[in-house]
Amino acid sequence: MATAQILHSRGATVAIGDLDQAALDNAANSLKPGEDRVMLTQLDVSKRTAVDSWVKSIVQMFGKLDGAANCAGVIGKHHGTRMLEELEDDQWNLILGVNLTGMMYSMRAELKAMKGPGSIVCVSSIQGTHGFAKHAAYAASKHGILGLVKTAAKEVGERSIRVNAVTPYAHTLRLASGMAKLMDLAEVQ
Repeated sequence: MATAQILHSRGATVAIGDLDQAALDNAANSLKPGEDRVMLTQLDVSKRTAVDSWVKSIVQMFGKLDGAANCAGVIGKHHGTRMLEELEDDQWNLILGVNLTGMMYSMRAELKAMKGPGSIVCVSSIQGTHGFAKHAAYAASKHGILGLVKTAAKEVGERSIRVNAVTPYAHTLRLASGMAKLMDLAEVQ
């Protein structure tokens, strides 16, 4: 939401898709969707046709697509508590379906709509660069995002479309200390 708020405050047109109605309600209170520069849509990124329709509706409403911030993600119900051998198929499918397949659906639809120049930023995770015990599906999905981003960047760079990823990490020392233990790091500064 912070990204949308900053972009909107700087004059950008903003389209937000989210499965969570409460998040959309929060966006509506913050961004005033009645304006010509805001579009809010309930969206399940794990559904290809929903993503394709959403991106098409953005282009229809605003005339073009210059940028995207892909932030959708789920952690699953056993995040950090079960080993790979205990991983349930439904949790694997949910996490990969939203975090990786949903990211691919979003990137694909966005890249088809972008003429260039443009920019796409995808949210991965520190777990996209490190394997953490008891996070198999989540870590695999975030590793996969980095592969998608690197591939897309090489494919569309000549169209002046930048594709990048961010890999957030815990922001507070207390959280960072816990993550450091998971990663077997001696200390966090």
